[in-house]
Amino acid sequence: MLTIQKFAALAGTTRRTLIFYDEKDLFKPKKIATNGYRYYAYDQLYTVTFILALRRLGLPIAEIKQLTQTTDATALNAELKKVQQQLEAQMDNLTILRETLNTRFNQSVTSAPVVKNHPFIETVTPQSFCRSRQSVACTDAEIAEIYAEFYTQLGQLKLMDQQDSGFLTQLPNSDANGYSTASFCILKAISPQTATGDLPLIQKPAGQYLSIDTTNDMKGICISLQLLSEYIQKNNLKITNQLWQMNLDEHFTTKGTSPIVRLQYQLQANH
Repeated sequence: MLTIQKFAALAGTTRRTLIFYDEKDLFKPKKIATNGYRYYAYDQLYTVTFILALRRLGLPIAEIKQLTQTTDATALNAELKKVQQQLEAQMDNLTILRETLNTRFNQSVTSAPVVKNHPFIETVTPQSFCRSRQSVACTDAEIAEIYAEFYTQLGQLKLMDQQDSGFLTQLPNSDANGYSTASFCILKAISPQTATGDLPLIQKPAGQYLSIDTTNDMKGICISLQLLSEYIQKNNLKITNQLWQMNLDEHFTTKGTSPIVRLQYQLQANH
């Protein structure tokens, strides 16, 4: 016979665990002496090892008691199948989390200072985005509804990957007067291997873009749109009808955008 301490060491567990199993009527000692000491037989090792394995798989005490009291392999397989499904779901979630963090830490970080309300031309590389449904009313309530719906479908962890996000607004001629009622959709950049589910994709074309950085409020955006319009006329430029409003920070403060945003129009070749 083995003392509880020696049996615990042999089984690769603790004295406390064996006492707990005894109290739960899951695994009892072979003998309890008059002084209360617990003693175990060598052949009990195989049973307790099986119990410890089931516990490591996450099965609760009550289910393990049922399984150890029956020789029905079908019942055991059914329970282990449930554990397998739970583990696979956990592994899928961990894979998504790992990919999100890898994407975040692989993003290039620019430290250039932001100069507000100063138009400039930049070269943009092509980029793929998931997009939300198109807005209708352009109210605060609708923006919040589309935002919640979009990131529920895309996955809220995508908020942490530091890939570009923003809005695509149909606003010809950099018309500040039409901004408040212009139709828009929410954008989130994705890598080529990212699963998008049922969300549609849109491609941001490569090329020259007329850009301006501004504060994310109606006054700041309208002033910047007017400055873009003046710059376009002064330099005899042509732009597309799509306004790309890109976040410059991952901390959204209002309407799903960062405190400072970049407004962009792709330039068209003059003929």
